[in-house]
This record gives sequence, C-alpha cells and structure tokens, in this order.
Amino acid sequence: MPVPSPTRPAIPRRLHKDAVFDHLAAAILDGTLRPGERLRDADCEAWLGVSRTPIRVAIAKLEHIGLVDSTAGRAIRVVVPRRGLAVDLLEAACALLCAVVPSRLAGQDEGERAEIDRRLGVLADACAAAPRSSRPPVDEMVEAGRAVWAMLIAPAPDGLAVRCAERLALPLRHHLRDVSTDDLGILADLIDEVRRRMATERRSEGRAVEDVLARGLRRLGAGGPVGAGSAVAADRGPLPGRPGSAPGARSGVESPLGRRRLSDDVHDLVLTAVLDGTLAPDERLVDDELIAWLGVSRTPIRSALERLDEAGLVELAPNRYTRVARPRSGDVVAARDLYASLVSWSANRVGSPIGERSDELASMLTRLDPVMRRAEGHRTTMTTLSCVHPVVRWLASAEASPSLARELDLLEPRLAHGLVACGFTLPAGAWSSFSSTVTAIRVAGGGVGPAVADLVRSLSDPAG
Repeated sequence: MPVPSPTRPAIPRRLHKDAVFDHLAAAILDGTLRPGERLRDADCEAWLGVSRTPIRVAIAKLEHIGLVDSTAGRAIRVVVPRRGLAVDLLEAACALLCAVVPSRLAGQDEGERAEIDRRLGVLADACAAAPRSSRPPVDEMVEAGRAVWAMLIAPAPDGLAVRCAERLALPLRHHLRDVSTDDLGILADLIDEVRRRMATERRSEGRAVEDVLARGLRRLGAGGPVGAGSAVAADRGPLPGRPGSAPGARSGVESPLGRRRLSDDVHDLVLTAVLDGTLAPDERLVDDELIAWLGVSRTPIRSALERLDEAGLVELAPNRYTRVARPRSGDVVAARDLYASLVSWSANRVGSPIGERSDELASMLTRLDPVMRRAEGHRTTMTTLSCVHPVVRWLASAEASPSLARELDLLEPRLAHGLVACGFTLPAGAWSSFSSTVTAIRVAGGGVGPAVADLVRSLSDPAG
C-alpha cells in the first residue's frame, strides 16, 4: 500500500538531558526555583521523572554558564542575581556585538538599517520604562535585545557568534534582575547614542559603536571584581599546549569551588589527548572504552563530552556516535577572526596593561623571540600556540572581565585544534612585526588591541 504523507511536521526527538536543562533554566528564570534554593538529585528525579544521569549533565551545563553554583560542601544552589555579574556579562555581550557589527552593517541596505534602528529604539524604550515599573522589565529588555541581535546576524544564523550569544543570554537575563533603575537609564542613553552614531558616522560606525559602548560600560563600572563565589569567574579550562591548569589559575585566584570534580579531570585528559593528536580527528569515542581508560563512571564522562562538544572539539550525534571533530578551514577562520575581535576589544577597553609592567613585557618578548622567529613561515604547532597564547592574554587583560575570559577559554581549544589540524601557518615576518609594534607602543604609549588582533589574524591557511 502507498505510504501516506504526514499531515503534520515531524517533531525532532529531544534528549532527556536537553529537556531537563531547558526545564531547569526556565524554572530559574521565572522564579519557580528561587535564588539560593538548593537542587537535590532526588528532588529533581521525583519532579522531572528522569534518571540521575541527565539531571547531572544538565546541572553541570547550568553551572558552566553561571545559573547554578556548587560549594565545597557539594551543595548545588541557584545563583543569587548580582549587579556586578550583570555588568560583567554586558561587557562580554558588547565585545561580541562589536565583533559582529562592522561586517554585518557593511552589507545592509537602507530598509534593513531602518529596521535595526527601530528595534534599537524598542530596546531603549524598554530600558527607559524601568522607573515607571514596579520591577525591572527584564523580559521585555531581553526580547528586544534578541530582536536586534537576530537582525544583525540574519545572514549567518548558525554561526559561532550566535552560540556565544546564547551562552551569555541566560545568565544575563537572570542577573539583570539585580540592576537599578539608574543602571537601566544609563543603558537607555547608551542605546540612543549608538543609534545617533550609526546614523551620522557611516564610514567608521564600527569604531564609533565600540567607543560608545566602552564609555557606557565605564559609567556602569564594568571591569571591577565580580565577587567570590562567581560560577562565571570560577570556570577555567586548561591552556592550549599547557593542559591541566587548575581552575581559576589564570586570574591568579583560587577557584571558589575548592575541589576538582571528576568531570573536570575527564575534560582535561580528553582535551589534552585531542590537542596533542593522541585522539585523531574522526576517531570514535565509545563510552565503555573511555570508562576503561579513565576509570570513572559514565556520568562524568558524558558531562565532560558535553563541554568538549560546546568547545567544538568533539561531535555528539545522539544515539549514533561521539567522535573527535575534524575542523574545516572556513570554521577555523571564523573562530580565528572572532577570537581576534574579542581580544582586541578587551585590550582597547582595559587600555594598555604595559605601564609599570613594561620590563615584564620586554622580558617576555625577549624570551620568546628566538622560538617565534624560527616558527615564522612554518605550520602551526602546539608549541607555537603555547608561546603566543600567554602574550595575547597578557596584553588583552581579558581576566578583567570573567565572562569574556570564559568565552576566550572556550574559543582557544577550538582554535588550537583547528589551526594545527588544518595546517595553518604563521607567515614570515608576522611575529617580528608584532614584536616591533608592541615594543614601540611600550615606549610611546597607546592601545595594543590592533597589534594583538593582527597577530592572531595572521595565522592563515596556505591552501586558501
């Protein structure tokens, strides 16, 4: 008999871990799960009707983005909204916006630009309405912000910047509940100024928008400490080429978790194996083999693989396979350019960190010069990247914004894996030019953002 055509569209299957994550995130954001409330596995199992493993994986993801936090006593609680974290997340969101704006606006026609301006106006009105509301209009602001973002990234709805924005949106929505009406008034003024600059400075609007956002963030007090116990500040992965770094080590403070989780150890071991080539692109990762190799249970393995999937190092195909990702040249270029834009924003926002540390920078460049000059003109290796990485992060001072630092932490393993696997090279003269430029800035003063971005963008695919 003929097979009847479906009368309704097929609904994609949802994995339990994804459904649990969405349900818990929604419950936190709508107040069903109150700030500070403890999440117990048994309670979640009875409430959601699923087993412990998807609950643990979902909670690990919620902790990773900063909606829940765990203490040394192993209690998992909903994070309390804090203004400092809201401002810090806005810092990362502005950096991401400035990475997208110049390329996206260049191809917009007048009608599209008018629609962007209208949506920005709606967002400004939502912020300005705060003094007339009994509570901050967070939901209205978030929806208006999503509308602006959707217009800007319409040509590439599945891009890397979109995934970064999704990671920032949920905790930002949560922490915005602690901002004041004065803060929202500053945001409304900031958005209006962005609209004016976009209308009057067409040729340099990308730089103009960046300047306006930077001034607005300074008024809000961005870049200050976000406080101990921040799940955002705590999450640090290992450095590319320097596996096993302790959480929090990069910012010079001890992790507030006070302990290492099994999933952290599994994540670091598998990440190291992927980056050093022990696990090759397209190699299958079978749970039973990982259990035998690492000597841990399935739950920490699945949590670690979720994080590696988010970082782009493995591919998870539900009920089919898990394998090491094989990077494509175009994806590596996208990750490289986004990373360059974010570190450039951070360097320009914080200002040159050289100052009294000028001798430290000179010593760093002197140590690295012989190695990096030999690396020029050759394929990128993990040794090359392990030399470039500390200089870039030192000059960018990204740790002044823990949320932005976390996004860079996610991008770095993806970028390192792609650069090495695709055979990208450091062109002849790239390091020499960078070293000379930074040395001149060290003497004369100025911003290091463009020099840092140029070094990162110089890493190129010889086949392209």
